[in-house]
This record gives sequence, C-alpha cells and structure tokens, in this order.
Amino acid sequence: MPAEPSALVISELRGGYGPLEIIRGLGFRVEPGEFVALMGPNGAGKSTLLKAIFGMATITGGSILWRGEELAGRRPRDILRAGIAYCPQGRCNFPLMTVDENLDMASYAAPAGVGRAEREYVLDLFPILRERRRQPAGYLSGGEQQMLEMGMAMLLKPRLLLIDEPSVGLSPQSIQKVFDEMIRINRAGCTILLVEQNTRKAMQVASRAAVLRLGQVIWTGPPGAISFEELGEIFMTGRLPSSAA
Repeated sequence: MPAEPSALVISELRGGYGPLEIIRGLGFRVEPGEFVALMGPNGAGKSTLLKAIFGMATITGGSILWRGEELAGRRPRDILRAGIAYCPQGRCNFPLMTVDENLDMASYAAPAGVGRAEREYVLDLFPILRERRRQPAGYLSGGEQQMLEMGMAMLLKPRLLLIDEPSVGLSPQSIQKVFDEMIRINRAGCTILLVEQNTRKAMQVASRAAVLRLGQVIWTGPPGAISFEELGEIFMTGRLPSSAA
C-alpha cells in the first residue's frame, strides 16, 4: 500500500436498501483535495452512494477504501471518526436550539472533543453563523440553515465531506452563498463529494464531474470536457456522445 493512498477508492461496489439493489458493480476514485460532483437522473444511485460510503446503506459486495482502510461494514460513527462527514438532503438541525447549541450537539461526535479553535474555525468559515449564534436554527433562512449544517460537519475537521442536494428549496441568492461556501471549504483542503440536481451550478464549481446511471459510473472527467446539452443526452439515453466517449 502506498504511503499516501488515494482519499477514496471504490471497487465493484454493490448495495442499496435491504434486498433492493441500487448500486451495481460501481467503481470510482476520488483523489485528495478534489471537488467532485455526482450527477445523473433520479434513481441513478447518487444519494445511495453517499449513504453507502457513510455506512447508511446495505453493502452486499465490493470495497470502499478510505486512505487504505476498508469502510464497508463499518458504522457511521466509526466512519465519522475516520475523517468523513455527511450532510444529508433536507434540514437536519435542531430548530428550537440556537446556532451555538446546534454546534454543541455536533461537537459530541468528535473523538477528542471540540475546543475553542475548532469553533472559531467554523465561525470563520461561515461568518453569518457568528452573527446568528444566539438565534434558534429554525429562525434562520434556508441558506443559513444549510450553512449551519455544513458548519456542524466541518466542526469535526473532516478530510472528506459528503453533501447531498444542498440547493433543494433554496432561493437563487441562497444557492449562490452555499456554493461559495463549498468552494471555500474545498480550498481550505477538504475533499468534497457533492450530489446536486442543479447540474449547471455543480459544473461551474466542481473540479471533476461523474455521471451515474443505473448504479454505475458511466462517465467522469472535467466539467469543461462535456457540454450541458451532452450531459442531458447521457441522462436521457445513457449513451455517451462522441466527445465524451
């Protein structure tokens, strides 16, 4: 095994939910520091892949190597402590608790506790949370709540952040702010694996795109290597245009 293994190497992965198989022999690789957007039609397996990585889906075959260690079969708590954090789709904060209290709740998952430095790191990443820290999370806008949830994940200083559909239900202005923050997180050294239906926006910010269909990765490359129209053709037919073959 190399001294510096790839951040994430997935081989022949199969799984889903109980007997329902969604991921079918998927192979994929994410290098340290990348910002990768997972795209594809509904039911392609994008969200299931994130859940499989984080130990929240049934894995029936294959391998998920994270920095040289096998993740398949491990519990989410162990995966979190291995340096992977997950922001699921939809709101997942405590709406009646303040921003500070939500960050306190997130800190309980840290293996060695969270100190002032980690709290300041998150508040520096998301200045709006510093302004709103005494307000209940439920009073925040949708975009601010999404930033809070990303902040709760970043409080643990993950090496890999899994984010599922962060733009759902947000205004265009809030979407821009959330994507700006994801860019800042990535530039600070955190690898990001993003599932996002707003493909135009995802292609603008990601360093690499991967298209899933029927539980497999059928194309991957830099966003500039494929047009938005060609991407739509892949979604609809599963056939790769000549430029992407």
